Amino acid sequence: MKRVLVVSVAAAAFVSAAAQTQPPKMERTSDTGAVLALMKGQVDMYGDQFGSVQFQRGILSLLQSRAITVRVLTSPASAPNMKPLKALGAKVNTLPSRFTGSMVIVQGKAVILPLKQGGFAVMRGPAEIGQMQGLMEQYWRVSRPY
Repeated sequence: MKRVLVVSVAAAAFVSAAAQTQPPKMERTSDTGAVLALMKGQVDMYGDQFGSVQFQRGILSLLQSRAITVRVLTSPASAPNMKPLKALGAKVNTLPSRFTGSMVIVQGKAVILPLKQGGFAVMRGPAEIGQMQGLMEQYWRVSRPY
């Protein structure tokens, strides 16, 4: 089974692409409500864990109210933890990988990185968002439905 460090590869590609243009516009925040307010339309989640319990509950609430649609790409070992999302209509796929972090892409709006020490790093540059979306779509094509 091939192991892929998905989030690390994506972050490295993001930094490399951004270095060729101008630095990405990144802000840090601990305001979970402000981050949840960015969630509209298609939301893609990559990884095994996605921030605080408050953030996770917010995602579930938005999904339940149909304010967002969600796709999750995770490891086979973590897929059972995504059952609450799947029960509300999220598409959950797996990739034989070891995720080294997590990332949330709000299509066309933001790339959100939940930080292990708490809070979030949020990138909003349209070029960076487009690059990340394009890169991560490649992983969707080789993933398997859970």
